[in-house]
Amino acid sequence: MRWLVYILLPFSLFSQETYDNCIDIPLQTYQVSYDANKLYYWQISAGEIAEISSNSATIQWPDSAGTYILSVWTTRFGCEGDTSYHLVNINNCANIQLYFPSSFTPNKDGINEVYEIKGRDASEIEYMSIYNRWGQRIAESDGNIAWDGKNCQSGVYIVNIFVKNNRFIRTITLIK
Repeated sequence: MRWLVYILLPFSLFSQETYDNCIDIPLQTYQVSYDANKLYYWQISAGEIAEISSNSATIQWPDSAGTYILSVWTTRFGCEGDTSYHLVNINNCANIQLYFPSSFTPNKDGINEVYEIKGRDASEIEYMSIYNRWGQRIAESDGNIAWDGKNCQSGVYIVNIFVKNNRFIRTITLIK
């Protein structure tokens, strides 16, 4: 009786990369050596596999901080073969992430009743003020506030905030 033994050597994908700007991570393509007799299987712990072509995969990593794993393994003639791992570290974003709604409708229908800044850094707001079209301050706070537009007319208002030594000025449309 004769036995065939295949020794499948590891890939060269054992590595790590780090991103400090989690907002603009471009698609990344990873490739391992190719063997026509192997089947390739790709898996990621988070994110999205945009394209797979046997020994290569294009990945869109998530936009949130964390450590993510790309793994690829092979089979050859029905036997498990090589396995390789790749770590991707996404650090906390240095960029400020805030969402400024452009309008709100405090008309007592239960939808969109207050103006409030949202986003990962909304709780870090150090100062917030709201001005009418004549430049009169109508609301002010040492943090993020939910402004209800009470006693204010429909129209355009200005919101001014300070967060992490940055100033943001946006317009708000109050619709009644």
